[in-house]
Amino acid sequence: MKSQAIVIADDPVYLSWLENSAGDAAEFSLIRPLDAEDLIERVQSMGRIDVAFFQFESANLDARISMMERLAERMPDLPVAGLGADSNPDIVLSAMRAGARDFLVLRRDEGDVAALLAKLLRRTTPMARAAQKQGQMFAVFAANPVDTIAFVAEHIALAIAEASPKPESVLLVDIATPPGAAAIFLNINQSYSVLDAINDVYRCDQTLIDTAFAKHASGVYLLSLPEDLVGRPSANYEEFIKLLQVLRGLFTSIVVAFDGHLPLDTIAGIVTQADRSVLLTDQSIIKSRHSKYLLRALRLEDCPLDRAALVVDNYRHRLGLEPGHLAEILDIPLLGTLPASPGNGRIHAMNAGEPMYTVAPKDPFCAGTRSLAAALLAGQPRMEQPGQGVLSRLFG
Repeated sequence: MKSQAIVIADDPVYLSWLENSAGDAAEFSLIRPLDAEDLIERVQSMGRIDVAFFQFESANLDARISMMERLAERMPDLPVAGLGADSNPDIVLSAMRAGARDFLVLRRDEGDVAALLAKLLRRTTPMARAAQKQGQMFAVFAANPVDTIAFVAEHIALAIAEASPKPESVLLVDIATPPGAAAIFLNINQSYSVLDAINDVYRCDQTLIDTAFAKHASGVYLLSLPEDLVGRPSANYEEFIKLLQVLRGLFTSIVVAFDGHLPLDTIAGIVTQADRSVLLTDQSIIKSRHSKYLLRALRLEDCPLDRAALVVDNYRHRLGLEPGHLAEILDIPLLGTLPASPGNGRIHAMNAGEPMYTVAPKDPFCAGTRSLAAALLAGQPRMEQPGQGVLSRLFG
């Protein structure tokens, strides 16, 4: 039985182009609705429909977005795609954010129509895909908003990408404050933020990722807060938790950076979902105490902390609180330490918009974060500290 497709377009040339390009794969019907409600009424009266194509151009952009969003709301399992006379990036992005799963350009993509049609027909909703396949998720957080969270999370993501045959299968999600820190540290000017992705949670798929998500030269994708955000972001954090579930179906590894100023139930939701969680602190009394209060609050929320562990950052010998003692106070396992950097290596890397792996590859922080990433990927209870090679394990 042939698939049934509708084409919402002002110009009938799109109908004939799809018919000629698709061959016998589907039967196409042209619809010229007055508005979104008229489209819904017409679709409901047509019986079975397997896929819908929407023509987009500057003159009808708002009307088409309204129609596509209304159709997706009423029929979330119906795959939709965009059509256009060219690949104007603003129009393509608007179509993707409205729910389009792909976008075809007239008289350019005729060779792709049949394959795209088959792909659209076998694709399921984002939430269903998330339930089918789950990538690993690692949480990196601290009790207080500090730039260290994004900096460490960034290097964990880059180290995971180094070890992955597909670096583009790694995603860094930075919802910590200061806002936009990961994007700044990676010198990325993002036009699509994590707040946009939260709003698009039910439309998130590989096409939206390829079209809208920022991407670092390493291959790592990034979703960060807008750097011009003032104060705590206003967001639907329940939708953020759902977004993470969807993204786990689309990436092999996700690193999520956040801080203790998120709503407590959101923190608990992230930690509960994560395969491993890293609580960052240093040897200062104030951060140690705030870490203790955050963990106590999470325990009162019945948040499972069995996959969470402590990492002491910027560690210096004989400075004060030793990592083992601090872990006992916090009643949380010690995963390891990240050594202090000599000089101003970290600040230089942050300001340069380059990873420490590039700016100062011999800095002990680089070995430390790579060891941390390896421990997370392998599920090890302790990370191998820099200098703990074979000889130290045999004779230490």
